[in-house]
Amino acid sequence: MHVRLSGMAVALVALGAVGCGERSQPLPPGPSMQVAALSSGGTSCDFKAINKLVTSYFSGPEAKVVKRFVSQMQDASADSTRRDRGFDVMTHIASNVDSGNPDFADASSLTNGLLVCMFSDTADLPATFPDPDFTVATDPLEHGAYAVRGGATDPLSAPVFSRPLTAPFSGIAPSGLNTWPDVLSDNPPPARVLVYGMPGSQPQTYEWRVVPRSSEFSPPVIVGLCIDANLSTTSLVHEEHVGLLPFVEVAFLNPATNPATCSPFATQSWGMQVASRLARWGIDFLGPRPLSASVLLNPGGLGGSSGGIKSEFGPQVVSTVTLTFVVQPTDVTVDSVITPPVVVRATAAGDTTSVPNVIITIAAVDNNGVPANLQGTLTGTTDASGTVTFSDLSETKTGGYRLTATGSVIERPGIAVPAVSSTRFNVHP
Repeated sequence: MHVRLSGMAVALVALGAVGCGERSQPLPPGPSMQVAALSSGGTSCDFKAINKLVTSYFSGPEAKVVKRFVSQMQDASADSTRRDRGFDVMTHIASNVDSGNPDFADASSLTNGLLVCMFSDTADLPATFPDPDFTVATDPLEHGAYAVRGGATDPLSAPVFSRPLTAPFSGIAPSGLNTWPDVLSDNPPPARVLVYGMPGSQPQTYEWRVVPRSSEFSPPVIVGLCIDANLSTTSLVHEEHVGLLPFVEVAFLNPATNPATCSPFATQSWGMQVASRLARWGIDFLGPRPLSASVLLNPGGLGGSSGGIKSEFGPQVVSTVTLTFVVQPTDVTVDSVITPPVVVRATAAGDTTSVPNVIITIAAVDNNGVPANLQGTLTGTTDASGTVTFSDLSETKTGGYRLTATGSVIERPGIAVPAVSSTRFNVHP
């Protein structure tokens, strides 16, 4: 008989884990060490405990298949093979979760047990390990998510959705025409990931994580939220540790092209998560109200592109972007390049959050406000740091000038970007 933890107990476990911060756990050099049983919260590889959990979680015929993968893990001499077989076991867990297997306690313990046998570097394991949030990720009754991507037998390009799969609130997918193997190709073999998630600290936020935690996505993946991009005209997706992400409209959360429709979380689903994550989220508490469950999005959801998946994603209202000359133009001679290069930064008005994907155009005016003949590359797009560097600017006539910067956020015309002027500089003969 499996003992189910109550939602409150899970929340308290998560709260305790967050309160302790990220912990550096002692890990074994390889899978041969079998010291602590998984049920005791140990962090040593224990294949005997894993096999017991396999017997408990899976049906008889499937348990035999999964135990073969576990045996291959134990016998593997190469790290990549051991990890690949571990991910194979996780695909069976994912299938059971999607089919409604209610035993989230065993699924969570099994996942943590597999990971400690797959990875010996703490940079690859969840920041809090063993991760208590696998109980949410593997509970079919919760709005969690649990899927494996990147392998030869894994879905090639299908998004990973939050549950219920018939009405997901959030999802992750490769950008453009890329596949999961494409975006994971720069990672060490077997270049596979476990993607898992749970509701964030607000109804309109979702926390996504991956294992290995050090995984990078190049080209980036798209993280989508079920928020109508055409109604929330000044919203961008904010990632807890990175900041604002480049805007992307999310077609895979579009009910016109995807039979799955969007719905937010009921209060009881996300409220239990607030205690464990509230301290880490300071964005948009007074932002848009939660969407009604009956709302359908057309044409798509609010999304952002990201090269890493490690934390909470949610909307941030950016009604105005402030442009600032962080490196001002200096005096120069005619036809000589202004040095150091002029740098303009875009930030959300009222704070210092960098805004990516802002097209900034530079011009020059003389002391009377008359446009001047500025030479060089006059337009650039802000990167993740919110900056554009103009490295080849020059003037063809002597006199006193100021630079002006104007801008617009790509595909977000509702966000205002007021023009700004530099300090005065002189052009000498």
